Amino acid sequence: MVTIMEIEKFRSKCWLYLDNGEKYCLTNREMLDSGLTTGSCMEDADFINMIRLYQYPRALNQAIAMLARRPCSKKEIDLKLKMNHYLQDVIELVLYKLEKENLINDLEFCDQWIHYRISQKNGPEKIRLELKQKGIDDITIEQKMTEIYTEDCEDNAFLLAKKAWNHIRADENRFRSRQKVIASLIRKGYNWDQAEKACNLAETECKKTAR
Repeated sequence: MVTIMEIEKFRSKCWLYLDNGEKYCLTNREMLDSGLTTGSCMEDADFINMIRLYQYPRALNQAIAMLARRPCSKKEIDLKLKMNHYLQDVIELVLYKLEKENLINDLEFCDQWIHYRISQKNGPEKIRLELKQKGIDDITIEQKMTEIYTEDCEDNAFLLAKKAWNHIRADENRFRSRQKVIASLIRKGYNWDQAEKACNLAETECKKTAR
């Protein structure tokens, strides 16, 4: 048996503190529907099943709302639902449902994210780091980067370097100017070799234009 020792309300949520030290979260509406109050007692399994029944549709709706705004990785949805205090098995059920319905697919997400970030002229190192943070495994990242991030995409580095050179003062020290351009490319996710190559090409181009 479990007993509700305390109910703490905060905005639209209610925290239920049990005599076994555990706590659970329901909405105000769910609390009203459940009829639970301080001192209510239930069998452990019945209590957990009740929490699952309330949380699952809410968690699923939240996950679908996230996907309606933009594509998400499995890890992003998992973390968001954990932040909102859903039971772990509820989260796993939601993720299973989304995968079964092909609403989340980390391979497709990886494709979309790489294309999106390339369109914003971000370099491969930054894209790799972002995908790792979103829970995509290294093998998938390298597979998709090889497929999508072709040499043509490195033209973006040249365009960024050229733009950076155009903001350099004519009387500025050349070494310092190159440092600035290369640093700006590294911040965008290009490695040193890519940044230096793009810097050299852009510098040559800018010199030709200035003649």
